[in-house]
Amino acid sequence: MSSGIPVNDICKVKFDGLQRLHLYRYVIFKINDSNSEIVVDHRYKTKKATSDASETAAVTEGDTPENTTNLECETKAQEEIFSDFVSHFPENECRYAVFDVEYQKGEVTTNKIVFIAYAPDTAKIKPKMLYSSTKDALAKVLNGIHENMQINDPDDLNLEYIQEKLLRV
Repeated sequence: MSSGIPVNDICKVKFDGLQRLHLYRYVIFKINDSNSEIVVDHRYKTKKATSDASETAAVTEGDTPENTTNLECETKAQEEIFSDFVSHFPENECRYAVFDVEYQKGEVTTNKIVFIAYAPDTAKIKPKMLYSSTKDALAKVLNGIHENMQINDPDDLNLEYIQEKLLRV
């Protein structure tokens, strides 16, 4: 059953920035404090720029140091980026996220966009129910997700666990 909470248009814009333009490595979403819409909470911006500067500017509009981590160098390891990603998940609160995960399948390195619904066991029941009933609304807006994951244990919010699950797909 859907909660009826809508998805803010900026969520789709930032997801397109991750999926199509490769401007972000991850985007974290949350339900706002008034429980009236799903909004962007945080994102990790790469140094990539598209050939269309106006398109890049439109996608990155609103990015501030408070809500955006900027890639300092092109060679930052995925493990470091994932560590930054995990640091933006509050201990006892639910979140949604998309992460462009790079992993090794045989001799080939590939990327998949993973949708994560994070509801830690320590979160209060009401928010967990709200996030659970709102998840599909966000997932429908984010076209191009390769894998959906429900994570309830903070220990499972790690890169190796996610890469391992991708190998089984």
